[in-house]
Amino acid sequence: MAGALLARRGHRVLTLEAGTFPRFQIGESLLPRSIDLLDAAGLLPAVQARGYQPKPAAYFARGDERARFAFADVFPGQRTATFQVPRADFDQTLATTARTLGVDVQFNQRVDAVRHTPEAVYVVVTELESERQREVSARFVLDCSGYGRVLPKLFSLERNSTLNPRLALFTWVEGDVRPEGDAAGDIWILCHPEGAWAWVIPFSDGRTSIGLVMTRELYQSVPGCDRDRLFTLLNRDPNFHARLGAATPVLKTMKLEGWSAGVTRLYGDRWALTGNAAEFLDPVFSSGVTLALESASRAAGLVDKTLRGEPVDWEQEYEAVVRKAVGVFKVFVQSWYDGRLQEVLMRAGKAPSIQRAITAILGGYVLDDKNPFVRDPEGTVDALLRLG
Repeated sequence: MAGALLARRGHRVLTLEAGTFPRFQIGESLLPRSIDLLDAAGLLPAVQARGYQPKPAAYFARGDERARFAFADVFPGQRTATFQVPRADFDQTLATTARTLGVDVQFNQRVDAVRHTPEAVYVVVTELESERQREVSARFVLDCSGYGRVLPKLFSLERNSTLNPRLALFTWVEGDVRPEGDAAGDIWILCHPEGAWAWVIPFSDGRTSIGLVMTRELYQSVPGCDRDRLFTLLNRDPNFHARLGAATPVLKTMKLEGWSAGVTRLYGDRWALTGNAAEFLDPVFSSGVTLALESASRAAGLVDKTLRGEPVDWEQEYEAVVRKAVGVFKVFVQSWYDGRLQEVLMRAGKAPSIQRAITAILGGYVLDDKNPFVRDPEGTVDALLRLG
């Protein structure tokens, strides 16, 4: 995202990626706001050409309770659908398309050090296959390294997250008995009877991503390998069992733990952090990719202005805006786990204005001040609970 935007504005962009693509990654359910951002960067046509599963809604189930938030019911001007994407293919598509837009994308490149002089920022890079090291100069460095968190580690910016640590088990399956019609593309978020929650993300090739997010105590309460633990726990939820009880795993079960992280600052002298390198919350509302694209898009615009000698207030134009977007999602995450938001989401007979406001947040529109959840997320959740 950042590279494509900067290259289209005439800048020479070098992208250094420590891994190789394609590679497996979770974060497979896009939000509608992501489509706006991909479109603005010139990346959307390539994404649309991949034939990904359309995602029209987010569907929540807790026991016999149901709530569906269709993205067609959002504020005027907001996107009404998005995609479910296997990230290996999606990320490769973005990288390949960015290269066609002029970005020099290099893989197997590990960043070992960054130093500043008055003239330039110097980045020490190791090419992992040959183990050759070199130094490259730049006028600005954006850290888009996600879980790698390169600059937070090099500059000692990391701080503990305010969210409680959790553990996720996940895999892909075949044999998903999907709903009929457009609802076949919905993401399902299932409230597990033992306090965990599960995701169900259908892909266009017939495979489905499933996962369970839980406490370590629940994980340890079930014997066996991680696959046994995952399916034993998932099948204790009648909603999961009815749809996926006969499904067959097609990938090794994977585990991720302690993912929430934060940083003390998001920018500095000719550098800025984007996406998960800045802060990662929790997978429950699929916010990770949207916040990554939102922050990368905003950072790229400010880098462009900075390099052209225009005045930029990084504190107000970047740090404050990204913190606000993260903060709205953080309230949703925290109130989900303490049970308040679940009560709001599952309540029947919500006023159309409240349904629309919730749907817009679930769609990733967390900077739209006409939404009460953006203006005062904590107060709005509590007010709705008091209304009963």
